[in-house]
Amino acid sequence: MKKWVFFSTLIASILLSCEDKTVDYGLDEYYVEIVTAQSNDIFISDNGKFIISSNKSKNNFSSGDRVFINYTLLGTNSSGDYNVRINGSAKIPQANLTLTNEDTLNKSAREPVLLESVWLGSHYLNMQFYINFKSVAHKIALLADSTGIKSDTLRMYFMHDTAGDPPGYPSHSYLSFDLKEVLGNRENIPRPITVQINSSNYGDKIYSFEY
Repeated sequence: MKKWVFFSTLIASILLSCEDKTVDYGLDEYYVEIVTAQSNDIFISDNGKFIISSNKSKNNFSSGDRVFINYTLLGTNSSGDYNVRINGSAKIPQANLTLTNEDTLNKSAREPVLLESVWLGSHYLNMQFYINFKSVAHKIALLADSTGIKSDTLRMYFMHDTAGDPPGYPSHSYLSFDLKEVLGNRENIPRPITVQINSSNYGDKIYSFEY
């Protein structure tokens, strides 16, 4: 069974949609990144550091949620974790890598997205992209052939199905795929993985990482 992510309402720019209007930013530096929530005010960055907020989030996050945060660094504690002020935050969609068969891979739609970036952080494959959205939820998945799970390089494929959505307007989103369920924890000896993404700006291209 394929695990789809359904996109109907996507995240706009984090600086515009999530900025706290009550904060005087002045000349403070701010940072934005995708993290994993432990609670409404404690997060773990993909490099393993805890990010502890001095102010309560207006959102209600559950442990394990992937969250895009905009924060100002206030200092670090004795463990090297970050004490911060959260300026804005938003939950982002996430799904797991799904193992399937070659027939399903060949039949699944791979309609292009406008790709901004793709990167590996902790055990997540993260993406930033635009889709042309109007009114019908798009379907998105990350698939791999189950027969190749023990191969030297695991080859993954990004699937995008507009589901007949008529042309609309560019909608911006971030997305995290959790690879841990299939690949386990990242080991000391990295394993090569690739993901093939069809994009309107770069073509049908393969991106390589070490997990």
